[in-house]
Amino acid sequence: MKLSRETSRQCWLVMILVWVTVAGLAFGHAKVTRDYLEIVGQLGLRGAAPSTPLSHAFPAFALDAQTWVRHALSLIERDEGGYPLRYTTLDNAPTGREVHWHSAWAWTIALAGLLDHRLTGTALAPATERMILWLNPFVLVVLTIALSTWAAGRAGALAGSIVAIAAVGHPRIYEGFIPSYVDHHGLLTMSVFAMALGTCFMGAGWWREQDGPASRILPISVSEVRLAAIFSALGGALGLWISAASVIPSIALLGSAGMLVLLAQGRAAQRAGMRFEPNAWRLWGRVGGAASLGFYLLEYFPHHMGLRLEVNHPVYAAAWWGGGELIALVGEQWLGYTRLQRRHLAKCVLPLGALALAPLAILMLGNKAFVLADPFLTTLHGLYTKEFLPLWSSTVSTGEPASNALLALENAPLFVGLGALLITRHKFPIALSFITLGTLFVTVMGLIQARWLLNASGLQVCLSLGLLAYFTTAAQPSTRWLVGLSMALIIFAPQAVLRVTRLTEEVRALRVSSADAYSALYRDLAMRLRAAQPEGEIVLLTSPNGSTAIGYYGRFQTLGTLYWENLEGLKAAAAIFAAATPEAAVTLIREHRITHLAIIKEENFIEPYYRLLHPHATTEDVRACFGYQLLRDKPIPSWLQPIPYTLPSDLAALDVNVLLFKVDFDQTPTESLYHAGLAKLASGALADAERDFDALIKQSPADHQPYFRKGELLFSRQEWAAAADFMIAGIARAPASEQVPLTASAAGGFYHAKQHRQVVQIYEALLAARFDAEIAAFLAFVLATSAEDAVRDGSRALALAQSALHLQSSSTVLNALAASLAETGSYREAAAAAARALASAQAAGSIETIRVTQKFIESYQAGRPWRE
Repeated sequence: MKLSRETSRQCWLVMILVWVTVAGLAFGHAKVTRDYLEIVGQLGLRGAAPSTPLSHAFPAFALDAQTWVRHALSLIERDEGGYPLRYTTLDNAPTGREVHWHSAWAWTIALAGLLDHRLTGTALAPATERMILWLNPFVLVVLTIALSTWAAGRAGALAGSIVAIAAVGHPRIYEGFIPSYVDHHGLLTMSVFAMALGTCFMGAGWWREQDGPASRILPISVSEVRLAAIFSALGGALGLWISAASVIPSIALLGSAGMLVLLAQGRAAQRAGMRFEPNAWRLWGRVGGAASLGFYLLEYFPHHMGLRLEVNHPVYAAAWWGGGELIALVGEQWLGYTRLQRRHLAKCVLPLGALALAPLAILMLGNKAFVLADPFLTTLHGLYTKEFLPLWSSTVSTGEPASNALLALENAPLFVGLGALLITRHKFPIALSFITLGTLFVTVMGLIQARWLLNASGLQVCLSLGLLAYFTTAAQPSTRWLVGLSMALIIFAPQAVLRVTRLTEEVRALRVSSADAYSALYRDLAMRLRAAQPEGEIVLLTSPNGSTAIGYYGRFQTLGTLYWENLEGLKAAAAIFAAATPEAAVTLIREHRITHLAIIKEENFIEPYYRLLHPHATTEDVRACFGYQLLRDKPIPSWLQPIPYTLPSDLAALDVNVLLFKVDFDQTPTESLYHAGLAKLASGALADAERDFDALIKQSPADHQPYFRKGELLFSRQEWAAAADFMIAGIARAPASEQVPLTASAAGGFYHAKQHRQVVQIYEALLAARFDAEIAAFLAFVLATSAEDAVRDGSRALALAQSALHLQSSSTVLNALAASLAETGSYREAAAAAARALASAQAAGSIETIRVTQKFIESYQAGRPWRE
């Protein structure tokens, strides 16, 4: 296939210009994504800096990226296993689990963070978080240059330009490289793209000398065919290493398409003067099998070898070899290269056996070899995992414009290719028939499961190249460039530009999607859990998404995450939430050393967990389980301590309800009821909280906390007098060491609410029992400055301030003395006392006290008392 002809210098000048444009779009999007995620990251902070070990905000869909970052950090911080990433303790508490993700990407993330750490001196964790924003665009540009260089070298600068533009513009290719989404899906998509590009330039094994227009579609020599086969095989082998489950179907479908066009059009193509090179398919299978075997040994040899068919394995290398050999053998027989004899049939036995190895192993060994066949996982994927759902249920049903583009614009090459194939039939070039069928097969898989659309994207681009060559065979070079660039700009370029402009608009408007705001919520929950337990290990039980995200920010160990390697942890999490009674849940909670539970009601996953374990359960069965009872705020077991949680004000639009618990088997029923009341108070369930506090007051009349908390509850209702009475009762019952800070806290709340009568009442109650200089000064200031005439008492204020001054001469006491003197008409003495207070504040460096004291002095010098 040759789309354009130019000198080598012209070709690379064009490609450099395209690469600069691609890099600008990729890094420009990264920059605006950084600005957007910084806005997300400012949410939920409650006026403080993030206090979690990790704090980077992620897009809503980037949960897997958080797991990759934790894996990367574990490699360089804890040295878990050297090069291969084979084990983790981030979930399936307490033992952890195996990891079968390929190690190279985790090390790439780790080394990026290590580079920033060494260059800037930033701590390793924040350095890694900073680098993940830029890692994806960098890798995208590098891979784009590699693929487009191959395309330009084989088919000219026009082909290379289209490949490069598609890499940054095709939504399905680019979604794996969105900044901060450091998952391996982008690598996977590009590896399948490379495999498809290679088979496209390989002509499905067909070639023809350059003696007519058709030669523009097919390779023109055996060497071209073989080089393309090698390139394709290496791309596919890399994909097998990254994710065998995702790439094996694409390899199989491309091979099937090659076999199908061979049988359907091969003899006609042969009569038309085209030649079939069976050894191209042999080479494809042998190189692909050998390379995938090499990647397997790199990843697993010598300590981790086993029959795990969910990932790259030698049986797949054998199957690839067998498939390539079979296509070659069938082609030789079908096209008459050899006569059909028994020995030729015998040659098919070994390839067929190689192809059958994996299916037979799965059939015979079941979950022992292929855990994805476990009914728990198959049901989970089929009903609850978005990427495994059919396209029409996960995307099209939303009715969004993006869904229509997905079906129309992105698939335009397929529609054109199918139309041309149906109209021209045998006249349609065999290489185009191959890539059209391959694209159709993988796209149909994408309709069945949305995740396969990533693999279809590279095939769509290859089909675009083939159709361009076919429809512009007789066109002038300038016309072909015009048509080709127009096609690329219409199909691929708009998305590259729009994603930047749209996100820029969001940044300017300071607008954050509710889905992305969950990142701030998860971080806030991690902060709250750690605040409730400042020291010691936290093992968290929550929903699968929450396990990944909250666990990320707190670097907690969790139980149930949605990774097939964590099947044991998923089943354990399901069993705890689905337990018939709290007592049954306790056994599992102890076994897995769970320390905390978090339930976000809007994504609790409790009913799915129950139905995964009990497929035929009724609604009543679900509602009777332990997790659902917690969800519905039923009586909380005495061994669970509710943790008060209030949603940050800037996340209120999420409208979520959160329940946090600490596991405390030593907690008494009284303590349990108290903590439950605190949690209800924080969540705004005031009536329920009041009933709990009233019950506690009856049960433990000598305990100060229920009185004080009921006072806080009444305060929130603005029942000022009753609130003050309960707080005073609580302070009187508190340990002596806590009475002064409790008094200051309670009175401070009333003071800010401008309820000065209650402020005086609370201060007087403490001073009646014991004298404290600071409390006396606070009371003196209120008595001297209150705007309420009935509250002010200058003589009493002066006496209190003078008594306090005998014990300490702080700026607080001196300002109280100054206010009292001013209230009794002694303005000169008041200004002098305030000047002493100012000097004390300046010596202590108290900026706020300096500011207000200067205002006091101005008032007293003007002959005016101060009023609050």
